[in-house]
Amino acid sequence: MLQVLRGCAAVWVGLIGVLVGQWPSAAEARDMFPIVSYDAFEFGFKGAARLDAGLVLFQIVNTGKEPHQIQIVKLEDGRTAADFAAAIKADPAHIPSWGRLVGGPNGVLSGSRAATLQALTPGEYVLVCWLPDPSGAPHLTLGMTKSVTITGTTKPAPEIAPDLTITLTDFAYELSKPITAGKHTIRVVNQGKEVHEALVVQLPPGGSAKAFGEALTPGKRSSGSPPGRPIGGVVGLAPGEHALFEMTFTPGRYGLLCLFPDHASGRPHFDKGMVHELAVK
Repeated sequence: MLQVLRGCAAVWVGLIGVLVGQWPSAAEARDMFPIVSYDAFEFGFKGAARLDAGLVLFQIVNTGKEPHQIQIVKLEDGRTAADFAAAIKADPAHIPSWGRLVGGPNGVLSGSRAATLQALTPGEYVLVCWLPDPSGAPHLTLGMTKSVTITGTTKPAPEIAPDLTITLTDFAYELSKPITAGKHTIRVVNQGKEVHEALVVQLPPGGSAKAFGEALTPGKRSSGSPPGRPIGGVVGLAPGEHALFEMTFTPGRYGLLCLFPDHASGRPHFDKGMVHELAVK
């Protein structure tokens, strides 16, 4: 995982939601749920260590100089944040079975913020940042983790109504309908057997989503910027998880790709065909 993401300064933003019921709009949801905010900086997170279970807007505020994100990981079997960091360092291509990736607000630049609508169930969690520093060291390995305990009883809450669905498989994207210009609430569902993401990239003339991914891959990256602009999506969904994100699309060319590594080969998923390009009109 860290080897694939090394050197990446991508900006991701997600909107997570779960549970069932009468579905409000995304705008209505923002008025219904409390906001939980964390500052991200070099190299750590500042915010609450204990939270109440339930549906919240989970926000990152980048007060540092480098890009940062919050990957929320639910820990099982009595594991700790230190256990998770050690496991990833020992085997970067595999997420331990006792660490379940459940989303979180992804990569924002200095001075920016992003939020997820996050269903927090009771248990132990760790917040981590996969993104690298200028030398290529992932922020996680520099101590950018934070333990969080969720307490209480989860209360039923409505889910947010999506405009369309992106289904993740091993290794492809399936869209329920074409994406048109304007603001959309998009549901992302991981029906694969591996961890997947939907990274949205705005492509320049002549650029491709695969070329963008290759520019971030160790051994292939160049000194220049990747051929495209990452503008959001959802990262780090374990099999069976789903997520929602909001995005306003302007006319142009876009790509979807997954940077996570294949379990067997270690190759990034986009290199195995998990890449999709679309024209928004």
